[in-house]
Amino acid sequence: MTQKQYKICSLAIVIALSFSVSLSVTLNNYYLPAIFILSAVAGMYYCRKQLKTNNVLADERDYQISGQAARYSIYIYSWLGAIGTLALMAISEKDGVLYVLSQYLAFSVCFLLLVNAFLFNYLSKRGK
Repeated sequence: MTQKQYKICSLAIVIALSFSVSLSVTLNNYYLPAIFILSAVAGMYYCRKQLKTNNVLADERDYQISGQAARYSIYIYSWLGAIGTLALMAISEKDGVLYVLSQYLAFSVCFLLLVNAFLFNYLSKRGK
């Protein structure tokens, strides 16, 4: 399989997955998307295995750029989430919907930062 065929195969799998998941959710069936996602992962694995080994899918520069993008995304989301939390708390009442949204935003920022810290520790220890 060539690089172009691999891209077509992965695009077809993504389109089929999107269609099937959206159709399942529309029909109020929430178990089928899990099956569809697992089959899409298997299909992508099969397409990847059929790819010739002399084709390079990613190099070190791609990994460096994706690491920087992830770091900036976490940084921006954390700052915007903290500012949004403070703004929503300031304009909300203690029992209002805005207060609940501010709590959700605060906990999502905390969860993201905790996951980031955990993964950083895990990957740095694994790299040694």
